[in-house]
Amino acid sequence: MNKNDEYRANATECQRMARFTRNESEKRTWLEMAESWLRLIQSSQSSDLADRFDSIAASDPRSRTEH
Repeated sequence: MNKNDEYRANATECQRMARFTRNESEKRTWLEMAESWLRLIQSSQSSDLADRFDSIAASDPRSRTEH
């Protein structure tokens, strides 16, 4: 299981817990935690994309300046 799958599973579990709690404060907390897990996925995907771009740019001979 990769990180994003793990984060998605954690978010799903938090959403499930929010559905079953009767306490509104706890429900909000569970939903906030779910949102945090989902934001981690977005952050991870953005980071992965930036890493791939940097890797491509570093391997492109046109990106090197000659002195």
